[in-house]
Formats: sequence, structure tokens, C-alpha cells
Amino acid sequence: MKVLSPLLIACLWCGTACVRRDFPEQLRVRDRVPSSGPELSLALYQSVGIGLRPGHGVELVQDERILDTLEEEIREARESIHLLLSRWEPGDASRRLVQALAARQPGVVCRILVDPLQSPGFQDEVESQLVRAGCEVRAFRPFIGQEVVFADSRLEARNHRQLIIRDGRGGLTGGFGAVAPRGGTRDTYVHVEGPAVRQLQQSFARDWLEAGGGLLPESAFPPLDSQGEARAGFIASTGSPSLSHSERMVQVLLASAQHRLWLTNACFVPTPATVDTLIHKAKSGVDVRILVPGLENADTSASVLAAQRSTYERLLENGVRLWEYQRAPLESRTVLVDDDLVAVGSTNLQAHASALLEEGALVVEDGPLAHALATSFEQDLTHAVEIRKEQWRERGWFQRFTYRLPPSAAGCR
Repeated sequence: MKVLSPLLIACLWCGTACVRRDFPEQLRVRDRVPSSGPELSLALYQSVGIGLRPGHGVELVQDERILDTLEEEIREARESIHLLLSRWEPGDASRRLVQALAARQPGVVCRILVDPLQSPGFQDEVESQLVRAGCEVRAFRPFIGQEVVFADSRLEARNHRQLIIRDGRGGLTGGFGAVAPRGGTRDTYVHVEGPAVRQLQQSFARDWLEAGGGLLPESAFPPLDSQGEARAGFIASTGSPSLSHSERMVQVLLASAQHRLWLTNACFVPTPATVDTLIHKAKSGVDVRILVPGLENADTSASVLAAQRSTYERLLENGVRLWEYQRAPLESRTVLVDDDLVAVGSTNLQAHASALLEEGALVVEDGPLAHALATSFEQDLTHAVEIRKEQWRERGWFQRFTYRLPPSAAGCR
């Protein structure tokens, strides 16, 4: 099987960056939605078909601990380990994962699904190692079969989910795949045990089946007992020409904020509907803070940064506070609402992503998890530069010109 050159892959990817929706996104939730309790769960159920169920143990997992925790899950697996990673590239993280999978317990079935367009070098350098370790490896919507595909929706509709499921009983989800760039990244995952793991497993099973892997056995969906006090639900989203589940989920979560709404997002090029809701909340007295990338990385190119910054003026003029993270490439995608509500996953706040990508986020109602995320967010702000309204007004003409790239012209992976 021949491999496309990195330049050709880049060209194909850039060609999907100007996707237009059939009609503009108009969803703006103005109803009163509480940030906890049955009414919040009902609002999510009405919007995306998933409510928040009790009985979960949850833990915030960040940065270098993500890979450590993933290795722990592999070691603890007794029946199966399933990995769906949007990006898997050769490097130290890959080496550690391959070693952990090769050393897993005898009889543990290993299934791995990777997006080939976002994983340069995987097929040549990593896949054979995983096969030798006894893993079944599949590509999500491969762009090379018996012939190279150029005019095919598979080049546009990619997978951006990060899912690790152990025995159908424990799981991890977050923002980034198996890549360890020099200097690291700033990323956030959440580890969960309890009923929502079944939803993570179903999301993996759906994409695994599409990739030709067949149906998972009944043992992959074991009965799940209560593991804690947290209420949670995993909301999977498939690219949609209208409104995706990600967009619907975000609108419900934003609408539920009564006094605090803190967002971290690695691809922040919000739709007019999202901007309107953020401004509405800020004007109603909610503390709205947004942390976004300040450095270019694999997800955040110069064009994406320009599109991101094109949204600043209206937000700043209407009471929203913005910071750009400087310490490392930012890959986290989190939402913190009031004192108990958290969402962690791969959801980009960008129309291109919602139109094309498979995404997912674990929504959790849990005070301790919210407190941990708030502490982490405040720490991140110490490594970020706040974009102040007065300074933004006084930026030079060159900056004004370069920051006017329309949001629809930039795409994130």
C-alpha cells in the first residue's frame, strides 16, 4: 500500500477547510436551564438524547498523567482493551503504548482504530508493531484502498474522538491522540467508571463496525454497577450539515451557567450562535472566561489563530474575558459551569469541525471534579496572557489586517 506524501495530505486537508453549511446555525437556548439536577439532565436528553445518570467515579487526568493512566488501564485489562485515537504518530508516546499493549495480560483482546489522515507515519512505523503484539488494527475511513481516493467525502469527514475503554468497565476520553511533541502539550482527559462507559463503548463499536471490524461480543457490554456519586453521560457527535450533537450540547451547557462559565478550547472559532450566547451570559452577570491557544501547533495553524482572533473584538466589547495560553501547545477542550458541571472531550468550538468530524465529550455533574477543573483553569491562567479590551482596540494596522480572516476559512483537526 502506497503512502501519500505529507504535502499531498496537507493539500487534501486544506481543501476541506472552507466547508459551507446548507443553512446558518440558529440554535440559541434562551430557556432557563439549571446547572445541576434532573432539569439539566432532561434538557440534555431533549437536545441530544443523552441524560446524566448517577453512579460514576470520575477523575481529572492531565498532561503526562494521561499516558501513565492509559498504560495503567492496559495493564489492568482482563478481557479487552479498545483504543480509538484520532492521531497516532511515531515517537515516545507511541513506543510506550506499543510496549504496554505487547505486555498486556494473556487473552486480552486488543482492538485499535486510528484516523489515517491525521496519523502520518503510523502505517509505516507503528501498525506492524501493534499487529505483532496481537492487536487488530483498522483505519477509520481510509483514503487509500485499491486506488487513491481524491474526490470522496472520506477525505473530509474525519474522526476526532479519543476513547480508551478497558473491559467495558473503565474509560478515558479527552482532547488529543498519541503524539508527544517536543516540550509536551497542555491536555485534559477524564477517567470514568460507571454506566457512561457503556456509551463510550457504543461509540467505539459504531466506528469499529464502519471500519470493517464487525460487531463486538456481548461481553464488551457488561452490566455496570454504581462506582461513585457523580452523574454523567457521554455525548457522541457525528459531523452534520445542520446542527451536530456537539453544537446542541454546547448550547445547553452555556445556557445553564448562572454565575460561572469557564471554557478552554484548542480550536476556538465559534459560530455566531455561540458568540451570541457567550455575550448574553456575560451581560447577565455570569463570569465568562475563555482560554485559547497562543502558540501554533498541529491543530492550531496560523490561519486558525487568525480566525480565532477575528472573534475577539465583539466578545471583549461585551464583557467576555479572553486569555491566550503560552506555556505549551494547548489541546484541552473543557467546559466548566458554576460549581458542579463539567464537560471534557474532543469537542472543537468551530463550525467546520461540527460539520465534518466525529467528536465526543463526557458531561459530568460532580462538585469535586468541577473544583479540580477550576483549580487547573486558574493555574493555566498564570501561564497565559489576557487579551484586554483597551489593548485590542489599539493594535496596529498590520494586526488588524491579519486578524480579519473569516472563521469559515479555517479548519481544525
